[in-house]
Amino acid sequence: MMPIRFVSTLPPAAQRAELLDLLAMVTAGGLIVLVVADGPTLPRILLTLGFTFFVPGRAIVANWPRMARWSQVGMSIVFSLAALTLAAMTVLWANYWHPLGLFQVEAVLSLGGLGFGLVRRRWRPGDGGDQPYGPWPRMGAR
Repeated sequence: MMPIRFVSTLPPAAQRAELLDLLAMVTAGGLIVLVVADGPTLPRILLTLGFTFFVPGRAIVANWPRMARWSQVGMSIVFSLAALTLAAMTVLWANYWHPLGLFQVEAVLSLGGLGFGLVRRRWRPGDGGDQPYGPWPRMGAR
C-alpha cells in the first residue's frame, strides 16, 4: 500500500482549479439555501444562472484532469449545459418531471463531485519524493 501525503504547495494551475471548485461549491450551496428558505427572487435567479452554466460542468472537469488542460471555464460551461440538458430530457422521457427534485439531485451530485475533485487534487499516492502535479498514475506505473 502506498502512503498518502498531503500536497502542501500546489502549482498555479492547480490553485486556479481549486479556486474555481470553491466558487462552484459556494454557488451550489448558496442556491440550495435560497431554494430551501424560499429566499429573495433576484439572488436566486443569479445563482441559478451561475449554477446552470458552471457548477455541474465544473464537477465533471474537476475530476477529468486532461479536459481541464483545454480550458477549465470553457469546458465547464459546455459540460454543464450538456449534463443538465441530458438530465432534463431523461426525466421528461421517463414521465417524471419534477424540477425541484431534479435540481436537488443535480446539486448534491455536483457538490459531491466537486468535493471529490478537491480531495483528489490535494491528496495523492506518494513515495515521499517530489512528483509534478498531474493526474493519478496508471495502475502498475512506477
